[in-house]
Amino acid sequence: MGDQKRRLILIAGIPGTGKTTLGEFARHHGFVHLGLEDPCLFKHLLHDSSKFIDDMLDKNVGDVVVTWGFVPSDVGTGIVKEFIAKGFKLVWFDGNRDAAFRAYIDRATYLFNLQVGRIGDSTFIDPLKPVRVNSFDENGKFKPPAVILEEIEKG
Repeated sequence: MGDQKRRLILIAGIPGTGKTTLGEFARHHGFVHLGLEDPCLFKHLLHDSSKFIDDMLDKNVGDVVVTWGFVPSDVGTGIVKEFIAKGFKLVWFDGNRDAAFRAYIDRATYLFNLQVGRIGDSTFIDPLKPVRVNSFDENGKFKPPAVILEEIEKG
């Protein structure tokens, strides 16, 4: 994997909690950001996830943040475990579900409900032992990305 000092972060979690926003913030601060919502990247990930991760790490020698709003399932959980085995810190975004829904409403209500339903089944998430981050403040507003990135690095 190369330099052990580089930061490798996989951000997953509830839809509408700011995963992609944080990934883009991190990109502006020196990270490579890969959003697995990109259908082309996702297709390659599903085809051979271990090769996808190895190729990505070989191609990107610095800090990497990957964002993925995966629907918890046996396949998705297996892929997350591969990221963890390759040295990624798993960060789980959660928080005010009403605020997340409002942030997500223009995209896909069905997907939100499916993901939240599966996420409610802790047999998928808890065994992965993620760093949990609430991306909302006490008023249901997004925390500033710099504050969230600081929480991730402390976690």
